Amino acid sequence: MISFGADPTDAVVPLVVFVAGVLAGRAKQRLTLLVFGLVAVVGIAIALNALMRPPGGDRAAQFTELYLLGVPLLAAYLAGWLCGRTGWVTRLLVVALAVAVVLVFPYAQVGQATAGLAGG
Repeated sequence: MISFGADPTDAVVPLVVFVAGVLAGRAKQRLTLLVFGLVAVVGIAIALNALMRPPGGDRAAQFTELYLLGVPLLAAYLAGWLCGRTGWVTRLLVVALAVAVVLVFPYAQVGQATAGLAGG
């Protein structure tokens, strides 16, 4: 499982996704790039989760791992996109809000609820 923050090099992936979001936010077709970027981040998170987890196992744990991988990347991309055309104060607020969402997101509870809805 990838756990962002356990190692200083783990911050590279969310930083790259953040920069990609900033570049998408500064482009002319920024709404299209927002949609395609979010779909790409979700697809990458699902693919990485499928490759890293063992077959079978607890569905709630699998969904929790998916959220642990996907939510920080989605927050980084969306924060980067929002920071693309704003002032410095707004950028700081957006980044602070993204960090707060990543830190307080109830990963285990949402993973269990999703597994319950998916019939697992």
